[in-house]
Amino acid sequence: MMIICESGSTKADWAIVQDDNQIIYTETVGINPLFHDGAFIYSELAKNASLAAIKDAPVSIFYYGTSCSSPARNKIVQDGLASFFTKAHSIEVQHDLDGAVFAVATRGVPSMVSILGTGSNACFYDGQAITQQIGGNGFIISDEASGAYFGKVLIGDFLNELVPANMHRYMKEEMHLTRDILIDSIYRKPNANVYLAQFTKVLTLFKEETYVQTILRAGFQLFVRKHICRFPNYQQYPAHFIGSIAYHFQDILSQVCNEERVVVGNIIQKPMDGLVKFHIQPS
Repeated sequence: MMIICESGSTKADWAIVQDDNQIIYTETVGINPLFHDGAFIYSELAKNASLAAIKDAPVSIFYYGTSCSSPARNKIVQDGLASFFTKAHSIEVQHDLDGAVFAVATRGVPSMVSILGTGSNACFYDGQAITQQIGGNGFIISDEASGAYFGKVLIGDFLNELVPANMHRYMKEEMHLTRDILIDSIYRKPNANVYLAQFTKVLTLFKEETYVQTILRAGFQLFVRKHICRFPNYQQYPAHFIGSIAYHFQDILSQVCNEERVVVGNIIQKPMDGLVKFHIQPS
């Protein structure tokens, strides 16, 4: 039996591939070793009935996750998984960019792959391996065009009364937001990046507003120029995108890419289907 997981900071998607290749899909909250430890991982997995049912089964686990870019952080996730899946005979923990490449890029074809979800990052794939990575420094330092990034912009403008009146009214009256609530949630509670990213639903709801299109365009321009355009000869390779932000606002993202002479390849919301195919039918 095989377990494949792709985890961002907000949500983790799991595929349980049984010996007859039947697949059970499930999800948990996201796991981020910058903020979570092995105890958190165990407790969250235990809440999921599908995963709990196989916790003592012999399995191979392939995990792709946000912030899994160093041996120390990878070990946090690996130890947490091992404590839950007691009879796992192999656990491989890799960065979410690796999972993104496996899911969306074509083997043997050089391309650029970016994740635009709760956080953001980009890499160059030479057709065999990732040879260069740019970004992925977290929502406080960078994460341009991510859900957390756009959430920060929106919240800042809301507090400074720079959003359109109808949006301000919605956030104040329908979402019951106040300065105290926002400051407390962002500065005093855990997982501020996830909290900020939740505000992209407001951008989706008011997507036709000029204000929303302006901040989306500015964020995508910043990401493309600071990340994709720094890859050598970037105009010669397709740029693939994965993540909820890229998927839901792909029309504006595609326009920005076209203006910057970036060739858009595939844009998908979730990489799980590609990851399952990669592991079931390896070439």
